[in-house]
Amino acid sequence: MSDQQIFSDGVEPGGLRTSQEIKILVCYMLLGAGEPMPRQAVLDIISGNGMANFFETGSAIDELVRLGHLTEGTGDTLTLTDTGRQVADTLSGMIPYTLRERSVKSALQLLTRIRRERENTVTIEKLSHGCNVTCSIDDDKHPLMSFTLRVADDLQAQMIRENFLNDPVLLYRSLLAILSGDAGVSIRDTRIVIDLK
Repeated sequence: MSDQQIFSDGVEPGGLRTSQEIKILVCYMLLGAGEPMPRQAVLDIISGNGMANFFETGSAIDELVRLGHLTEGTGDTLTLTDTGRQVADTLSGMIPYTLRERSVKSALQLLTRIRRERENTVTIEKLSHGCNVTCSIDDDKHPLMSFTLRVADDLQAQMIRENFLNDPVLLYRSLLAILSGDAGVSIRDTRIVIDLK
């Protein structure tokens, strides 16, 4: 396998193959995200979506830190510097719009998920038969809502965890509306429809 094939491994058609392009995309994505991001998250977004090769992306991040376009803080968190912002502003037109849009959208989704995991907790307690899943929504360190479900296995517990963390506010609003009588609820065959007011 040639060096070119190694550094193109995992890159989708239309993806980035030069270090310069990858560095610009990293700066642009961090600018669009508007806040620092974990290094691993940046790597996962760019390489996991086929925008660039994993190793090339890691090398580009190292080079951006060395050049002072990024700083790497505690917990391997990457922060865009003023020179990194200039790179993103000035050179972003060199990167296809679809890649820029997809990278920022993925970054914002990931940051939203990180915030949800920080503000809401899910604990899974393994039992001799099944698991207890406790989901909690906290408001300024005080519990706003907490519930525990007993499920058959770890797979079901993980599924509940994922679905809860995808949109805990929707669950809270729905449950509050049902219990307060502010929602229209109708049961149709195997579907429950909740109309939030």
